[in-house]
Amino acid sequence: MRFDLLGPFNVVHDGRPVVLRGATQRAVLAYLLLRHNEVIATSTLLQAIWADDIPATARKMVQNAVSGLRATLAQRTGAAEQAMLLTHAPGYLLRVDSDQVDVSRFRRLATEGRTAQAGGEVDRAVSAYRDALALWRGPVLADLTETGVVWPELVALEDQRIAVHEDLFGLELDRGHHHEVLTDLRGMAEANPNRERLNAQLMTALYRCGRHVDALEVYRATRASLAEGLGLEPGKELRELERAILQHDEALLTRRPEPAPRPEPVPSAEPTPVVEPLPFAPAPVIALPRTEPVESERKPVVAIGVALAATPDDDPEEAVEVQARLRTVVEEEALAAGAHLPGESGPVVLALFGLPRTDDDDAVHATRTALRIHDRLATAGIATQIGVDSGDVLVEFTTAGPGQVAGPVLDRCVRSALRAPEGRIRVSDVVREASEPSVVHEASEDSPGWWHAVSARQHPVAEPADPGGFVGREHDLDLLSHLLGFVERGGRPHRVTVLGEPGIGKSRLLAEFAETLSEQPRIRVLDAGADVAEAFAVVPGLLPQTASRLRTEGGDSALRAAAGELTAFGPLVVLADDLHRADLDTRDAVDRLGEACSGLPVLIVASARPGLLEAEHGERCGTTVSLAPLSDDAVGKLLDKLLPGTARLIRGRQELIGRIGGNPRFAHAYAQGVHGKTTPFPGLGQAMTPPLVRRTLAAQLDNLPAAEKSLLKAASLTGDAFTAEDVAAVCGRDSAEIEGTLSRLASLSVLRREDDDAGYTFRRSTLRELVYQRIPRATRTALLRRPTAPRRVEALA
Repeated sequence: MRFDLLGPFNVVHDGRPVVLRGATQRAVLAYLLLRHNEVIATSTLLQAIWADDIPATARKMVQNAVSGLRATLAQRTGAAEQAMLLTHAPGYLLRVDSDQVDVSRFRRLATEGRTAQAGGEVDRAVSAYRDALALWRGPVLADLTETGVVWPELVALEDQRIAVHEDLFGLELDRGHHHEVLTDLRGMAEANPNRERLNAQLMTALYRCGRHVDALEVYRATRASLAEGLGLEPGKELRELERAILQHDEALLTRRPEPAPRPEPVPSAEPTPVVEPLPFAPAPVIALPRTEPVESERKPVVAIGVALAATPDDDPEEAVEVQARLRTVVEEEALAAGAHLPGESGPVVLALFGLPRTDDDDAVHATRTALRIHDRLATAGIATQIGVDSGDVLVEFTTAGPGQVAGPVLDRCVRSALRAPEGRIRVSDVVREASEPSVVHEASEDSPGWWHAVSARQHPVAEPADPGGFVGREHDLDLLSHLLGFVERGGRPHRVTVLGEPGIGKSRLLAEFAETLSEQPRIRVLDAGADVAEAFAVVPGLLPQTASRLRTEGGDSALRAAAGELTAFGPLVVLADDLHRADLDTRDAVDRLGEACSGLPVLIVASARPGLLEAEHGERCGTTVSLAPLSDDAVGKLLDKLLPGTARLIRGRQELIGRIGGNPRFAHAYAQGVHGKTTPFPGLGQAMTPPLVRRTLAAQLDNLPAAEKSLLKAASLTGDAFTAEDVAAVCGRDSAEIEGTLSRLASLSVLRREDDDAGYTFRRSTLRELVYQRIPRATRTALLRRPTAPRRVEALA
């Protein structure tokens, strides 16, 4: 029998879950397991389960629960397991082998890791720490805590988990694996803003990744959190780390040497079995064997190639110096924008956007970076030729991050740079389409199908009116109107944060809300934009001296004075769209707006993508509205407007609705593609996946945790519908663990749970195709030929 407490409470016997009768049984067993092999007084049990509100029949309820648990344990526990629940004055004793309880195994592995670390056995320590953390499936006793259970033992366990993470991160940073741990480290630090050691490790990792500004921002956020929450200043070590980053101290880039390799074992007569590589990254749910050093993956990237337009013919020293200056500028701008540097390709310096994680705005970031590189080098008197192109590459991910990168797009980008006119940025049509309207382009006269990037727009032009109208968000609009009434009646500010994936309708909802208020003159509506103070200053009717004060001071008192004037006859609505794109000053200004307008009827409505706001902003988000995908009926109504006359094409229409997956922007993208066909209706359901959809889904996939992304790869090899057992047959992991991850992905609307017990399906078939295509063909073939692989695998285009 196995008892799992590190996550939802599970009791498993012979691979099957054991059903416990009632909440009291579960709570009694869970508490006894936390302190197994220890006598627990009945009064302690009562206090733990009911806290201060202990019912009169509590002792009888505990006795009944113990009786039922004894029967359950007696039926499913053999003598070798020694799991017995005994009455032992002044209460009860649960005798159980510690290896049967995951909490004990976690503590044992943590101790083994620290012992190995103290002895200089780094690899063994890392392995033990990772094994210990892999036992966690979520918050300890997650299902019981949802019912209000709060035990000191749970807090202590969570502290122990964080401490193991810190020890592991420390070892990985010492080994130079800052790229590998950065994502996990950021998540842990954001969840624990007052842990100075965690935040110091995050600052170190960001600095070593070339993200110096981000490292300093972590210090600022940590200092603010400590000051606001505890009234403390950061400790000496954190302050010294900030000073070292500001001074670019070279000691921050050094790391401890790798431990000496162990002697090679003497070959035995039996050959060592070969571990078959899997295409999945190491993850707690479906981890790769640790013997696999790399993972290959196909990924979309946007590439920049920069070459000198002319080099000194007769002076090799000057040519080397100019090329070095070019390379320095490219590296500085690329690293500041989060790009990956694969190295030079002959006379062309390359930078790749989309590694290690795809962003749906990679084309915008790449083109704007190319413009900055061009301007800096032109100011220095260095003429350049720059090319920007996009396509798929094959990447080998090592433990330190992206390794070898290969693909035709790299060769195309090199040729594009060398063919670009002097002083121009040559952009492919795909990159041009993906970067507009944020970047201004003009057609290339000498190369049809190519474009030249001219300049970046600081404030992109508004999108044209939506021909599909406002569909499926009426309830969300009603909620905003209700909150506005709450603000007006209460006479105090309130913040609403609308979260949702790209294209789900956040901006459309804010625009529709503003439109509904435009006919009510007493309600002022303003767009915060990139400068909150300036947005207030330009509102008609504001006193000139107040507007002048906003522009010169721009502080909270000036904002309050302006808000007081604007709310003299009715409430004020401030809209802050796409807050995840805003700079830190704008985010701070929006965050402070509620405090600055204290006592005034001001409704602040911000929109952002999930997980992209810094943790320091979460506390001030007020009401959070998460936009779910549109229903199939709502998508159908939208298609009626976008593609009139297709309602009769039932089969193709339903397939198209499945590909759209409830995202209005996807519906528009598919409709444009269908309109572009000569005979659109017969092939309605087989419409080519638009580039916008592929970019967005690729970014969503890379934003998932490694465990969930790895599981989706396995699921894409099974069939249209799949169960946890099907996925386990591909990746060779425990189906119970996989079931939990599948359930989480369904709650995120990535998967859909079928009603007929057929298991799960991808919410969007396009996402399944994209995930499938991420796996290299040779690896797919090898996996599908395994004896355990499901036999109903379908080939995907």
